[in-house]
Amino acid sequence: MRALTRSTSLTALTSLVILLGLSGAAEASTPIEFPDNGVAQFSRGGAWLATATDPLAAFYNPAALATQPTSLGVGMNFVTQKICFQRQDPGGEPVYPDPSQRGNADPYPEVCNEHSGFPRFIPNLAFNWRVSERLAIGVAVSPPASLGAVEWPLFVKTTNRVPVEAERDIPAPQRYLSTGLVGTILMPTLSVGYAVTDQLRVGAGFISGLALLDLDAVSMSTVAASRPHDEFGNDNLSQLSVKDLFIPGFVVSAHASVTDRLELAGWFKWTDAIRASGDAAITAYLNRNGAPTRVCSQSEVDEAVALTPEGEVPNLSCSVTTRSEDVVGKDSVKVKITVPMEARIGVRYHVPAGPASGLLAERFRADTYSVRDPLRDDVFDLELNLTWSNNSAGSSIDVEFTEPFQPLGLPGLVPKDASRPTGWKDSFGVRLGGQYNVQRGRLGLRAGTWVETPATQDEYLTVTGVTGLRGGVGGGFVTRLGVVDVEAGYQFLWNSGLDNGGEGKMPAIAGSGSPDDRSFHAINGGRVTQRGHVVSIGGVARF
Repeated sequence: MRALTRSTSLTALTSLVILLGLSGAAEASTPIEFPDNGVAQFSRGGAWLATATDPLAAFYNPAALATQPTSLGVGMNFVTQKICFQRQDPGGEPVYPDPSQRGNADPYPEVCNEHSGFPRFIPNLAFNWRVSERLAIGVAVSPPASLGAVEWPLFVKTTNRVPVEAERDIPAPQRYLSTGLVGTILMPTLSVGYAVTDQLRVGAGFISGLALLDLDAVSMSTVAASRPHDEFGNDNLSQLSVKDLFIPGFVVSAHASVTDRLELAGWFKWTDAIRASGDAAITAYLNRNGAPTRVCSQSEVDEAVALTPEGEVPNLSCSVTTRSEDVVGKDSVKVKITVPMEARIGVRYHVPAGPASGLLAERFRADTYSVRDPLRDDVFDLELNLTWSNNSAGSSIDVEFTEPFQPLGLPGLVPKDASRPTGWKDSFGVRLGGQYNVQRGRLGLRAGTWVETPATQDEYLTVTGVTGLRGGVGGGFVTRLGVVDVEAGYQFLWNSGLDNGGEGKMPAIAGSGSPDDRSFHAINGGRVTQRGHVVSIGGVARF
C-alpha cells in the first residue's frame, strides 16, 4: 500500500494546541470558559464574586465561606455549541485538498463540529461546614466551565466535475487542527474562610487537580510536508492519550462589608502547569486517492512482517496502527501546558429588606451563626466584576517524545519535539448581574451579562476554543422549598470569531526529515466562528 510507505509522522500532536481548550481550572476568565459553574453565578453572568452565597465559594471566593451556613450544593450545566471553520489560503483564496483538482472539483467547504445540537453534561459539587461564628471549611469539586468535548468529521462531501459531475468524500479541511477532543479535568479544592472582624473576611484554598485527555487529529508525511500544499494520500490519523493526576494550585480571597449596602471582594488563582504523559496510536488511514482504508488486524500485520525481508516495508492493503508504547515503551509522550494565573475584583450594591416580623419571621430559618442570605434579607442587589487572565504566559504547548521512533520500521521518524506556539495574549473582562426578589424568602429572579477581550492572535486560530471577542447574556431564577433552594438559568454565548484572511501561522506536524519537522505551509488559514447555548440547573441545601 503506497500510502503506508509514506506514513512517517505522529498526527495527534498537531491537535495539542486544543489542549488549551481544557487548560483552565474551574474558573471562567480563561479563553475557553464561560462564567461560571454554579447556577447562581451562571445566571448572573458571572457577576458573583462579592455575592458568593453558595458552597462553590470554596473555589471562587473562600473568604465568603465564613458568611454561609453549613450547606451542600449540586449543579449541572447542559452545553451545546457550534463551531464552523472555513479554510483559506493567503488573500482569502480557496484551498483544495489536492491542487491538481483545481477547476475540476470544489475547494474545501466550510465545516462545523459534529453533534452540535447534542448537549454536553458538566457537573459540579460543593460542601461548606460552618465550624464556628468566624471559621468555615469548604470543599468544591468542579471541572472547567467549558463547552465540553468537541468532535469533528474526518471526511466531508465535495463535488468532482471530471470526468462526470459526482459527489465524493474528501479529508476534512480542519483535520490537521483536530478531529476530536474528549477530556476530564477536575480541580478539587479544600478551603478555609475566616472572619477577622464582622466586616472583613479572608480565605484560602489548596487545589489538587487532575487531567485525563484523549485527542485525535491528522498530520502529514515527510513527503507532503516539503510541498506548499496539502496532499490527498499522505495523511495519518493519531489518537493521543495523556494524563496528569496531580496539578497543585491555590486560591486566595478577601471579602469586606464596607457598609450595610456595599460589599467588596478580591480573588487570585495560581495553578501549576499540566504536566501530562501518555501514549500515541498512529494509523495510516488513507490510500493515494484520499479514500479511507480498513484498519488491519494484528494477525494480518504479524503475517506480513514475517514474510517481509528485514529492513523492508511490509506490503499491506489495509491501514496499520502503530502504538508508541509497543515501540519505545509506555508514557513516551510528555506534554506541558501552562495554566494562566487569574485575578478578579468585585463590588456589590444591595438594598436590605429590613427586619421580618410575624408569620414571615416564623417561616425564616433560624441560623446558629450570622449568615448572608440575599433571598431572605435583600430587596435586590447589583454586582460588577472585573477579570484578568494571564494567558500570554502560555505562549506555547511543550510536546516531546522521550525518543524518536519509526512506525513499523518505516523511513522517517516521529519527531522528538512537537511543541507548538499558541499566540495567546492576556484577556480582560467585565461582568454585570444581579437578583431581584419577587417574593421575599420564596422567589428571586436573576439576570446578567459579560464580555471579554480576544485572547488569541488571529493568525494562530484553532477550531477548539474560539478565543475572539466574546460574551454572553442570560438569566434564571431561584425558589426556596424548605431548606433547599432550587435554581435554574440560561445563557446565550456569542463570539466574534477569528479571521486571518488565510494568513495562518500554524504549520502541520510532520515526520522527521522535513524542515523543523513541520509542513512548509500553514494549515489554519481562514476564519472560525462559534456560538453556544447553556442551561444550568441545581440546588443548594442549607442546614
